[in-house]
Amino acid sequence: MDTQTVLEEYGLTRETATQYIDAITRSNQTQTAEELNVSRDTINRYKKSFQKMSAQERLLLISTLTQEKLLDQATK
Repeated sequence: MDTQTVLEEYGLTRETATQYIDAITRSNQTQTAEELNVSRDTINRYKKSFQKMSAQERLLLISTLTQEKLLDQATK
């Protein structure tokens, strides 16, 4: 199982999933929608997708995408 496969299986994009993980840990759904400039329905769809994932899939996405974001920020 790899990150891209999980993203595709749940109809998620890498960029938005990364932004969602970052924002939802700091904010509620409404604030997250505003920060990402998407509708609350989109945020709710992401939330439901993450709920449908197995714990292993969720952990893979969260850890991989968070690590990528941190590495990207460190190189800027």
